[in-house]
Amino acid sequence: MKSFLNSIQEKVLLYDGSKGVMLQRRGLTGAEASESWNLSNPEEVKNLYNQYQVAGSDVIQTNTFPGNRVTLGKHGLGDKTYQLNFAGVKLAKEITGDSTYVAASVGPTGELLEPSGTLNFDHAYNIFTEPLKAIEDAGADLVNFETFADLNELRAAILAAKETTNLPIIASVTFNANSRTLFGNSAEVCAIVCQSLGVAVVGANCSGGPDSLIEPIKKMHSVVSIPLCVKANAGMPELVKGQVIYRQKPQQFSLYTKEFVENGVRLIGGCCGTTPEFIVEIKKALAELETPELTLKLNPTITSAYNHLVLSPDKNYSVKKLSQEDVTTLINGNFSSLVQECKSEQLDYLLLDFGTINATFDVWSFASKFGLLIKKPVMIKSESPEMLHKFLRYYPGKAGVVLSDNSPLSLSQIQHYGALIVNAALKPNFKDL
Repeated sequence: MKSFLNSIQEKVLLYDGSKGVMLQRRGLTGAEASESWNLSNPEEVKNLYNQYQVAGSDVIQTNTFPGNRVTLGKHGLGDKTYQLNFAGVKLAKEITGDSTYVAASVGPTGELLEPSGTLNFDHAYNIFTEPLKAIEDAGADLVNFETFADLNELRAAILAAKETTNLPIIASVTFNANSRTLFGNSAEVCAIVCQSLGVAVVGANCSGGPDSLIEPIKKMHSVVSIPLCVKANAGMPELVKGQVIYRQKPQQFSLYTKEFVENGVRLIGGCCGTTPEFIVEIKKALAELETPELTLKLNPTITSAYNHLVLSPDKNYSVKKLSQEDVTTLINGNFSSLVQECKSEQLDYLLLDFGTINATFDVWSFASKFGLLIKKPVMIKSESPEMLHKFLRYYPGKAGVVLSDNSPLSLSQIQHYGALIVNAALKPNFKDL
């Protein structure tokens, strides 16, 4: 079997459908964690995997969502995090053998990152490393981070996978009706940031029916060159007599397949409410389509957590330049003046000069607060390698880094965090505001 990375470059691969709804039909109760069945009812889980393989899935996703110590702890299963994730992958491998790829599903922690909540970036990172170790040990072919609504939590998950495993990464986000996440991250920003971090596939899942994901997929396709993934729900869920009902039919669901494929999707399946019957219908639709070539989009881009800016050497930009003294004011918590200035439609981006400031303060708190309050993209300069390293690690966007000949970080270190490298000798034309 070819590697997943080679296969998805060549053709559209067929994913599978939901696990929770199918297991509920087999007796899973609302009080149970679906992952618990990997140990308590393994034959039922294997049977479900097999149904999707028979339906035609090229990729089987494991019954491990969300499967981390925080969510499992709410069911008294936190100490079984490794075992439940390991078993979820092993059961899939027993069914698929070498004929079908196994993607391990990893969801968000269920907690809010600071400053919106109490979870910090490093703690989130550590939470993700536990299931990641288990799924790699069990032989997963790739990891699928899915249903993330906070881009910075997704960044923590991606970095955990990059730095602790060798697994190819799918990063999938859930969006509201305006093609933004619950935390306001645009579809374009999510795609750009994930691609810059080196994921193999980026995309969208859950949210609503396939009609709700057409627009975010189009926005993602407009800014990235990597394959896209989509897994929609079987329409919006309805509560009928205490039961959650999904009314969309497989044939209706599959009608969107052509438009998804035309907009860069190379991995397609279903999320909540979908069944093997949905996969059969998507397979029929795919059989009638040719796979379009992926188009390269090489425009240099920077983003905040909310907005992106495509840079051009032929354009003059309106830039707010913040000196070391100005940055010190921000570090001390005074953001009000800058927040007001950033509301100007004329301002394109900010240039932060950390100068000789060292990372002797809480860089995570500063970067997360900055990322939450400042909507404009940023470029940064610093003479401190630790300062550069920490800001790039924690900043919830894709920053630009202005390099000088004596840059404190190597190019590979900067690229590890997906930053755009700008040579100081190629200064853009600044128009001060």
